[in-house]
Amino acid sequence: MDTPNYWQAMNRPDAHLFEEAMEREMEAMTKLNAWEEIDISEVTYTTDGICCTVIESTWAFKAKRCPDRTVKKHKAQLCVHGNQQVKDVDYFETYSPVLSWTTVRMMMTLAVNLGLKSRQ
Repeated sequence: MDTPNYWQAMNRPDAHLFEEAMEREMEAMTKLNAWEEIDISEVTYTTDGICCTVIESTWAFKAKRCPDRTVKKHKAQLCVHGNQQVKDVDYFETYSPVLSWTTVRMMMTLAVNLGLKSRQ
């Protein structure tokens, strides 16, 4: 299975590769300051009675394959249940490290029109 859940991924012979992918994901999110880690016992209420929300999360795994079906890369993504948050209470801004196709097309058009070289 190329998209196992957490328990399936951790009980596979290549589980250590998914664990490494999880470590890479955590390091990347830490570098981006994507969250503030807190001790759940230290959750406090503000003067207006609002508390920070502890959000549940889950892992999504993917075994990327080459055309010959050999596994090329193990990927892991930490996904939070954003529906548990309230805007302007639990968060003030959003960030998603994803590029839209509109942006890719615009950048390629600019590169062609300005005679620039592009690379992936």
